Amino acid sequence: MSLTAWVRRARTIEPAPVRREIAVFEPADLFDIEIKDDPEANPVLCCTGDPAGAAAFNALWLKRIASSGRYAAAVSVRGQGSTPAADGGADARAHDVVQAAVTVPRQAVLIGHREGAAWAALASGRYPAAGLVLVSPQRFPKQPPKPVGAPPVLLVVSESEAQSKEVQAVTEVYGIAPLTFAGSPDEVFKGGAAEGLLDAILSWLDGKK
Repeated sequence: MSLTAWVRRARTIEPAPVRREIAVFEPADLFDIEIKDDPEANPVLCCTGDPAGAAAFNALWLKRIASSGRYAAAVSVRGQGSTPAADGGADARAHDVVQAAVTVPRQAVLIGHREGAAWAALASGRYPAAGLVLVSPQRFPKQPPKPVGAPPVLLVVSESEAQSKEVQAVTEVYGIAPLTFAGSPDEVFKGGAAEGLLDAILSWLDGKK
């Protein structure tokens, strides 16, 4: 797809602007001389439907991602964390994700959790993501846009939701089989199960370099 075609496709009526909270963790922030920024590894931008927004990723995810040599960031969309509430539904929140992504150095991988998976999917139709990771998607659009640049897509769901209609619909849209994990889809931010889930995602990303 040409740049002109992408700009035309991405051009939409912008929702009300907000000052977005973005949490960032870089390999250098770990103060470990053995962990260095990997210039071949795409940065990662995370979002979640959890009201905590970016803060939900602070305890485990951002540090774990940074320890793999990647720039790690998370955004609070409108109404989450310290980002002010503003008019707009899923499209407006996808806009927030896109606006956060363009501030990230290099082409980013988008990771979305629960409703955040829907926002990441919508954002991938406007922003040329290096990869798209959907974790336990919720309120997913029936006809999501085709991702710009055809990035690799990973669907990760709990064992309990693997056979749900929503998950089956997402697998059909992208033509992929889900990777399953033990535990609740709402408990992905702490504990052993969360660490195992994140390690699986990072392993998949490393295989896509």
